[in-house]
Amino acid sequence: MHKNLVLKSLVLALLSAAISPFALSQSIEMANDFYQHGLNDKAKDILITAYHSPATSAANKAKALYLLGEITFEEHRVKVALDDWHTLVKEYPESPEGKEIKERLVQLSDIISRVSDSSVNSVVASSYLSNGDFWAKGNKTFMIDDSWLPTVELASEWYDRVLQEFPKSDAAERAYESKLRSLIGSGDRENRYGVKQNFDLYMPQVLSTFAAFETDFPENSSLQAFRYQIAQEYWSHKDWTNTRLWLQKIIDKGAGTATFWTETAKARLKKIEY
Repeated sequence: MHKNLVLKSLVLALLSAAISPFALSQSIEMANDFYQHGLNDKAKDILITAYHSPATSAANKAKALYLLGEITFEEHRVKVALDDWHTLVKEYPESPEGKEIKERLVQLSDIISRVSDSSVNSVVASSYLSNGDFWAKGNKTFMIDDSWLPTVELASEWYDRVLQEFPKSDAAERAYESKLRSLIGSGDRENRYGVKQNFDLYMPQVLSTFAAFETDFPENSSLQAFRYQIAQEYWSHKDWTNTRLWLQKIIDKGAGTATFWTETAKARLKKIEY
């Protein structure tokens, strides 16, 4: 082994031995902070040191392996990530992280060929979102005839898994947006889905989903856009009362600031009935 590598390993070993279990626990939290701020190399240095330190508890070693796998997966080093997670399951099968990964390894292997979304913290959540996006008429890698399949329901099922298992996370925020787009729907006259296909069935789902979205993420920048979409659906069905109600909500939420959505809402309010 190269002399510099030997010295580096010795220093790491001495430092690890001198670190208290409490400090090591804090170091895992620091590594997560580095990761959240895009400083992946610093995060990995801390996690690798913590994992190999005799002073690190089994619980923190499990957390270190889990986070190492997550970071390397998002860097598209999938084999390394899966190796870390297999080690996690083998060495710490009773840890919360080990149990989760053991249940999800099949799903994780299934998305190896897909592009990981670096804005989503959980790999499992990413797989759910990918499945939901497929049924929500997203880009399709494989051709599947979806004739007579309940595509909106299939999409919603995957988005709901994200909302249930990863509440108030980045993944949940994206799941709300994607679910609302799916429920509102689109399509031409012969191939409509969502609200545009069946207003009475899907509009209540849009309203309940939007209410939950607004509660969990009150500062989300797309809320105004969705309010306008809801108003527009009511307008299309000649429900003038609810059209005015939702347009006014947009204006009120604008709090006097002129934005694209507030000015569009004001313009529509001037001409509702047709």
